[in-house]
Amino acid sequence: MSHSALTKFLIDLGPDVYNRVRDEPLALTKRFNDLKMLVDSEPGMLINNAPLEDILVEKAADAYLSHQHTWQSGTFDAQAERFRRTLEQDGYTVSDGALRRSLPGDIGLPEVQSELTRLLDAHGLATARLHLTRALDSHADGAWEPANSQLRTFLESLFDDLAEKIDPVAAASRKPGVERRVLLANVDPPLLDRTLGEWGDNGVGFVNGLIARLNPKGSHPGMSDDDDCTFRLHVVLLTAHLVLARFNARRRR
Repeated sequence: MSHSALTKFLIDLGPDVYNRVRDEPLALTKRFNDLKMLVDSEPGMLINNAPLEDILVEKAADAYLSHQHTWQSGTFDAQAERFRRTLEQDGYTVSDGALRRSLPGDIGLPEVQSELTRLLDAHGLATARLHLTRALDSHADGAWEPANSQLRTFLESLFDDLAEKIDPVAAASRKPGVERRVLLANVDPPLLDRTLGEWGDNGVGFVNGLIARLNPKGSHPGMSDDDDCTFRLHVVLLTAHLVLARFNARRRR
């Protein structure tokens, strides 16, 4: 974007935005930084009843594709297709020739993913972190089966490692998988809460079902597609973030 194009765009957004971005023709990067800081500080800001965040994502996406692609065409080269799938990770989808949210904005998927990564690093969960990175890369590449496999492995690894960190002695005597998840349900306060239906000792619980749903037929070609893999990615991100945030709160007590 040129300086003049950015100025016009900001004016169109209105004075609440325009007056908070410096007007320096030779400081284009600084102006974009001002805009980024505004979105970070007020993620819920509405412009004509639309979230500013959504407006900026749509503008950036259209600018990225305008030289050779449009959302209306529905056809993209390999680089643009990867970009589209990366947008899906953050809860956007291309539908009827337009970029739209596939999930409510207040879920905050980009923030969830960022905070999840920070917590994984903060608590030394390197193995789980590696599997999550591989899952995100595979999803962006359109490799659905490897992504699905890594998502399930990520969640299983996260649960197993959290059990070890909470009670190393008890975890050492339990097999990875179900036995260690029972440990997460038994600690006080629980990381998997039976009262909320998150864990069922009879196999009927949210996490029980989620593990089964993530890879019902194995990670074989043809067993998944874009929509299914993206669904798995979103539900795993939200679930892992919930459990890891509980663990983090426990450690801070």
